[in-house]
Amino acid sequence: MTRPFILSASIAEATFAVPETAAPILRAAEAAGLDLLVMGRSGTRPFDAQVLLAWAAPMTSRLGLVATVPASNAHPFHVARALSAIDFLSAGRTGWSVIPEGAEDGMAEDMVGAARALWDGWGSDTLILDKASGRYLDAAKVHASNYEGPFFKVAGPVNAMRPPLGHPLLVVDGDDPIAISDADLALIGEHGAAPAATKRLLKVSPEADVASLLARFEAGEIDGLHFTLTDAAAQLPEIGARFASLVKDRANEAGDLRRRLGLPIPQTASNQPGGAVIPENA
Repeated sequence: MTRPFILSASIAEATFAVPETAAPILRAAEAAGLDLLVMGRSGTRPFDAQVLLAWAAPMTSRLGLVATVPASNAHPFHVARALSAIDFLSAGRTGWSVIPEGAEDGMAEDMVGAARALWDGWGSDTLILDKASGRYLDAAKVHASNYEGPFFKVAGPVNAMRPPLGHPLLVVDGDDPIAISDADLALIGEHGAAPAATKRLLKVSPEADVASLLARFEAGEIDGLHFTLTDAAAQLPEIGARFASLVKDRANEAGDLRRRLGLPIPQTASNQPGGAVIPENA
């Protein structure tokens, strides 16, 4: 697989909570060739990102949808259940960005550990849905997580199927890092923290020089770009005009986000190389 150039952006405008103004932004994000749209930022979350993801999933076909989740006022059981449902709605295009934002030290990391344990409670072939025999699932393939961390304790299993992605993509922000060693994507600046992650996206402005950034990608220094949108309606067409050439060869790529972005399936999801399966829809 050719190494993909990844384009990402975050939005935290209050107007995104209004369908009439949010729908054109989603269309513009897809037209600009974005791989990811991160909803909310640390310190700026004027909407419930998980609710908006559920609304946005069926309105988009390619865009990765990432919810900003504050560790200070969310619970891993509810987060795991909601993101699992959204990952099915979006056919494997879901991510989350866990931020400390006022939480005690270690709470964000604990949130990640607890949610992952809950997602791992279901195997890919747990559901049976055999109407003839009356069997709904193979109970032997449902595992209680019994996760106990310094802040969260969840017995599980979560009452929702494992997400098609195994785990939704974990995005960490270098401006608000958490101590996780196996994140999927890190948003980094020219200076400051560069959290450990499989791929690194450099924060730039829409006016940044395309040629120099492409050279840094080809040198292996970065895996793509991240834009912090402040006026999405105006900036997304500009980004599309200046940067879409970097991703045009992948415009019609099919498959879930891990496959398209060259990200591995989590080791704990090794029992579902083809993703989770709902028998009646298989």
